[in-house]
Amino acid sequence: MRRSFILPFLILGTCIHAQDDVVGDLIDAVRIDSMMKYVVELSGEVAVDLGDGPVMITSRHKNNPGNALGQAYIMQKLGSFGYEPVEEVFSTTGRNVLVTKPGVTHPDEIVVLCAHYDAMPGGIFDAPAADDDGSGCGALLEAARIMREIPFEYTIVFAFWDEEEQGLVGSAFYASHMAADDELIHGVINMDAIAFDSNGDRKCRVHTRPIANSGAITDTVFAVMDRYGIDLDLLRTEPGATYSDHASFWNNGFGAVLMIEEFGADGNPHYHTPTDKVEFFDVPYFEKLAKLSIGSFAAFAVPFNTSSGLATPSIDGSAALYAYPNPTEYDATVWLDLPAADVYQVQLINAMGQVVALLHNGQLSTGKHGFQLPLEQAAPGTYSVVARSSDRRVLTARVVRTP
Repeated sequence: MRRSFILPFLILGTCIHAQDDVVGDLIDAVRIDSMMKYVVELSGEVAVDLGDGPVMITSRHKNNPGNALGQAYIMQKLGSFGYEPVEEVFSTTGRNVLVTKPGVTHPDEIVVLCAHYDAMPGGIFDAPAADDDGSGCGALLEAARIMREIPFEYTIVFAFWDEEEQGLVGSAFYASHMAADDELIHGVINMDAIAFDSNGDRKCRVHTRPIANSGAITDTVFAVMDRYGIDLDLLRTEPGATYSDHASFWNNGFGAVLMIEEFGADGNPHYHTPTDKVEFFDVPYFEKLAKLSIGSFAAFAVPFNTSSGLATPSIDGSAALYAYPNPTEYDATVWLDLPAADVYQVQLINAMGQVVALLHNGQLSTGKHGFQLPLEQAAPGTYSVVARSSDRRVLTARVVRTP
């Protein structure tokens, strides 16, 4: 039986307060010029060079060669940010694009930020699909760019789905396989059509259902909007619609929400037509809804606490983790002080969530234990030391390698 996970909002709200400097900085780091550039290129307004000279991505319909160009463009961008994107093949025509950023304290629990890159209409018509869903893809690329160097507690998956327009095919493939493999998805935020607001009323919607922790994710979105003063009129839709990729996760028992423009009362008349172009965007609205989506996702993924130095020794008899010197230009030593014998795994992890060194994995006696941190040859930056006990208790701390 697949495990379930429900996170009370009280805890989530506490995380927002504890990590507001990181979440706020990420919201501020979202650049509308970057997102507009991604959408303009992905929707065929300008040529892009994917390695063989300039090409125009005029249609991303599954049966159009432009869909493969769209996939190549996304993978090229992700590679330029320093990721190693993975192509998930699910049919002769279907290709999801996935990037995984390992979590520091909960590497086995996944949070997904997603959008779909395929398009309508089909046939001989162009399918620029700037709003549906070039806008979501632009925001997703921007999220991947600005979150690359920030460590998070949960493992992050940035997912670009294919063949959404044919019945959520790509996301259904991924979600069903994750469920079958007994994987734990902590939550999903799906962005689909987030740039159209013809009447300027700033209305947008978050679609949710009482499935797993979807309600907690929804509460997070409202909390982020309020705490960071994002000027939108957000409407809660429950039970939410099932016409986009979040529904694939609901169908498999995972918590998920959809972030979308006011698709009903102020629907985009260019939806699924050759005129779905960036010229019809409300650009400030696009920026706000992207910031809300990305900020909410960052809060839910929980930034790893790098706001203070390494922990100081314990004065209450509990286990403690600390190091000296910190910051350092050279190697340092991390000290693990244990009130009782236990089995511990101690790792050095970089800002991408990658394990740089396994410092210890086995039995430790009562008392203080020192492990050398191999930082002298490491790149400058922030590194995390994570110690996990046999009963899954986690001690975390950071050390800064200076240039």
